[in-house]
Amino acid sequence: MHRPDLFSKAALRSILAALFLALAGSIRFAVIGDTGTASTAQYDVGKQMVAFRSKFSFDFVIMVGDNLYGGSASADDFKTKFEGPYAQLLGGKVKFYAALGNHDNPSERNYKDWNMGGQRYYTWRASPGGLAKIGSPGVRFFALDSNYMDKPQLDWVESELKKSSSEWKIAFFHHPLYSSGRTHGSSLDLRAQLEPLFMKYGVAVVLTGHDHFYERIKVQNGIYHWVCGAGGSLRKGDLDRGTGLTEVGFDSDYSFMLVEIDGADLYFQAISRTGQTVDSGVIHHAPFPAAATEPSPLAPGSTLVPVAPVAPKPPAGPTPTPTPKPKAKAQVRPKPTSKAKPTPKPKPTPTPTPTP
Repeated sequence: MHRPDLFSKAALRSILAALFLALAGSIRFAVIGDTGTASTAQYDVGKQMVAFRSKFSFDFVIMVGDNLYGGSASADDFKTKFEGPYAQLLGGKVKFYAALGNHDNPSERNYKDWNMGGQRYYTWRASPGGLAKIGSPGVRFFALDSNYMDKPQLDWVESELKKSSSEWKIAFFHHPLYSSGRTHGSSLDLRAQLEPLFMKYGVAVVLTGHDHFYERIKVQNGIYHWVCGAGGSLRKGDLDRGTGLTEVGFDSDYSFMLVEIDGADLYFQAISRTGQTVDSGVIHHAPFPAAATEPSPLAPGSTLVPVAPVAPKPPAGPTPTPTPKPKAKAQVRPKPTSKAKPTPKPKPTPTPTPTP
């Protein structure tokens, strides 16, 4: 007697993909932006990243642009503005993936430790447990050059998004589609070009910089947006909370982010230069295009992390004066009550202390 299949091939693939994901563990990374100043504060942030990595072992770092201020991209620039501040991370085999900012020299795309492969825009997939050859599990990252969003790049973005089957699609670039910054704010032309593609092809998360503070934007059209532009530059008080865009903002000190993706859940934690958790929570990746919901607070119970010793006040390091937004054919413009010093919710252990 013929026995009907219990599952379709597509359903079976999904089940196997979920099983692989569960067995393999999670994907952990950090996010920094507007870093390349060689200021004391940038070095402080680097120390804090090392301190937190002792309990939350992230494998790579996303850089959202303005990685080297000054424009020369000399060997000395790379040494003092990148290799020095993150020496211990580089020594620990942490990989960095960069996007270009408006202060970056285009030649920086050839710097080997930024893994850009000589390209202005590129994509790669991170899989838990290093399962890079398994078809669907994992997170697909899209590094874009928001300085000049020309047609070839837009065509590439659509093509790559369309063919990706990863559960999570994360885009990162320099100029924010949504921002409450008084100095720059939202890049409206860029939003008009990219947001329809992100919505159509299921981008869940967008990471940007340019405005020199931390901001988690209220969910926009089912997409989570972050501005992480205070890794080495800071504009105190630049966050305009009257825009109605801000879910959580922090503009009184330098900061970075930690992220863990475990199956359908993304845990995040924003940490200041002094080791203070200024925002944390978890989002659940509902099947697109179901509307995203606001992040939930993490469950309490964390392992405390010894923070790195830094200056009690942010030093007055160089914060470059913004350059005028260039004109081009396509867009070129360029709840936090947490316990002290937690780490984001790693799974299995250590577990971080979240902030509602």
